[in-house]
Amino acid sequence: MSQWTQAVHGYLTGAPSSRFLGQEVTVMDHWQGRDNLLWRVRGGDGTDAVVKMFTDAGQARSRRQYRGQDQFAAAGLAPEPLWYDRYPHGLPSQILVYRWAEGGELSLADGIHRIALAEAVAQVHRTEGDAVQRFSPHPFNLLTFWQVWQAGEAPLREWVSAAPAPLLNELLSMLWTATHRLMNGALPLLGETPAAPIHGDLTAENALFDRGRALLVDWEFFGLGDPAQEIARFLFYGGDDWSEDDRAGWCELYLAANAAPDLPERVELYLRLFNFQAVTYLLQGIRQGTAPALSGADSASHSLTEYGTFLTEALKVAVRRSLTIWGLTPLSETDGLLLADEIEYLMTFQLPARHA
Repeated sequence: MSQWTQAVHGYLTGAPSSRFLGQEVTVMDHWQGRDNLLWRVRGGDGTDAVVKMFTDAGQARSRRQYRGQDQFAAAGLAPEPLWYDRYPHGLPSQILVYRWAEGGELSLADGIHRIALAEAVAQVHRTEGDAVQRFSPHPFNLLTFWQVWQAGEAPLREWVSAAPAPLLNELLSMLWTATHRLMNGALPLLGETPAAPIHGDLTAENALFDRGRALLVDWEFFGLGDPAQEIARFLFYGGDDWSEDDRAGWCELYLAANAAPDLPERVELYLRLFNFQAVTYLLQGIRQGTAPALSGADSASHSLTEYGTFLTEALKVAVRRSLTIWGLTPLSETDGLLLADEIEYLMTFQLPARHA
C-alpha cells in the first residue's frame, strides 16, 4: 500500500468527518487523473465509493464538483456525492467522496453514445439556475468572453509587428479586423444572454455510458455559464474520434433537446471565434516563453526542438483554418513556408526593454 493510499485509508477509517469512521474499508483500485488522485473503496456497510484528492489545492474544486453532482445525481446525470472535505485530517489537499457509478467509456464514434450525451447535456443546460451559487470559471456570456480575449490583443500585435514577422502581422491584422466587425454586430444582440447551469469541462473522457444513458463526471468547473460556449468548445476541441458530419449531427440532436432562444446562432458564432482564438493562444504561448526555444546544440542551423516543430505546424494549420472559416484569402504553399520561418524566429525573439 503506497504512502498516499495509506493516508487515505487512515482518513476514511479514523477522521471524524468521514462517513466510514470506525468501519473496515477496503481499497479496491486507484488511478491518477489530470489534476487529482483517485481511489475506489468499499466501506464496511457495503458502500462502493470514489475518493478524489485534488492536487490543485488552490481551487475550490471539491465544493464546486460536489454542488454539481448533488444537483444532478437524482436525475441520473451524475454520481451521487457523499461528502467533501476541504481540510481533511492527515491529507495535504481537499477531497471529494462520491458513490461509485457503473458504466463504461463513452465513445463519440458510437451513434447511440452520441445521442445519450446530447440528451444529458441538454438536460443540464435546460435546468433553472436559481439553486446554483457560483459562476463557472469560464466566461459566462459572449461579452465577458470578448473582454477577456481582447485584453491580449494589443500586446500580442505589438510583439509580432516588432519581431519582425510581416506576413504573420498582416494575417493577424486581417483576422482581428474581421473579428471586430463580427463582434460589433453580435454584442448588442447576443452579448449578455442569461447564464445557465453548465458542466464546465465537457469532454467524452468526462462521461460514462450505461444502459443507454450518459453519466457526467468531473464537475470541477460546474457553475453558471454560457451553454452555447460549452457546446462550441466541446465541438471544437472534441478530438478526432468523430467526423465533421458526426459533430454537426450531434449539435442538431442537442439543439433539438434545448430550444433556448438564439442558441444555434451563438454556437456558430463561438465556433468561428474559437478557430481564431486557437491562433492567438498558440502565439501567446510563444510570447510568454512557455514554448521550448531552439535547442542550444542546433541553434546555429535553426533546428527546432521536437515540440517546436509541432508548434509550428499547429500554428500553420490554425492560421490556414481560420482564414478559410472567416472567408479570407487562403494561405498559399509559398506563404506557408514563409510563415513557418517567421514562427521559428518568434521562438527566439524578445521585445527590447523600454526605458523610462
